[in-house]
Amino acid sequence: MLAQIEKDYFRGVDLAGACLLKGDERRAFRLAQVERLLTSRHGSEPKAVWLSDMFWTADEGRVRMNPDSLLSLSWQQTLTNEEKSRLRLILEVAALCHDLSFHFLFNLKEAFGMKDNFWVSNKRLVEWLSTTEYERIAMHTAFIMKKHAIVVYERLHYMPAQDELAELYSTEYHGLVKQPNNTKMPPRDYVRTILDALLAIERHWQRGRRLKLSPELVMLHDEIYGVVPRRFDKGVLEAAQTLYDYMDTQLQGRLVLKEYNADASSWDEQPEPLRRTWGEVMHRFADKVREVRDQYLAEGWVTDDSLAFSYLMAHAERCGQGWWRKEDNAR
Repeated sequence: MLAQIEKDYFRGVDLAGACLLKGDERRAFRLAQVERLLTSRHGSEPKAVWLSDMFWTADEGRVRMNPDSLLSLSWQQTLTNEEKSRLRLILEVAALCHDLSFHFLFNLKEAFGMKDNFWVSNKRLVEWLSTTEYERIAMHTAFIMKKHAIVVYERLHYMPAQDELAELYSTEYHGLVKQPNNTKMPPRDYVRTILDALLAIERHWQRGRRLKLSPELVMLHDEIYGVVPRRFDKGVLEAAQTLYDYMDTQLQGRLVLKEYNADASSWDEQPEPLRRTWGEVMHRFADKVREVRDQYLAEGWVTDDSLAFSYLMAHAERCGQGWWRKEDNAR
């Protein structure tokens, strides 16, 4: 089995010599092999996927594909020490092939020799992705960063950023930024498009911190916009501040009701007094949004059927349920 893997995936590669490499030289060898396997294809899939499938499923955490594979102790006991060394090196290559192909977070220290941080605040990672000769690896890593940011923003309920990244669009190439194996964008442009979007969101929050705006206020500002803007608008901030004050004093925790039935299987099974109170609280907030809209915003902003209105209503519901952070009172 080992000989077949070497024939199918490492033909002409001096694995025996590479086994002697250490540190940066070994890392460079791994990256070169992963780049090659991500680039070359076997049918419709890159060879990197097929090599990964020799050992693991497509699950996060590298779940063993076959108990009787080369990963098993019984198989490894049949190998010579030299074969075991080659297998270890192949597994190092296959592990990175797995995580890149299926877009899971991986150990950046081990793979690239840098701080293990997939956020755009990792300047060394951003520079590496922008300049590396391993362009396919860069594409998949940038996509992992985008995917990771979406998960973080979803957890924080920062819906404008979540939606922007999920539906990231390239005006230059007139299409959505799809997964690396499904795009016709050149690698450098693909990486740049993702990094530019991530950096723009990060810089927007940095501006908010410099202005000493609380996170809730920044989120309200952006929800009113309906997207993550590239600047803070004075009128929109005033509207956001008015909604913030209303939510802080009139809404926070109002939907935490003792009548709530945790065993109800649907909203209709909740007690009628709870449903009535919930509806009244949310209707009052909707009226407040309309009042603020008329007072601070131009015509056509935050209409009742808009995405921005939906963002604000969802934010209000979380606030009513007690999810109100108040991390920063220095405004």
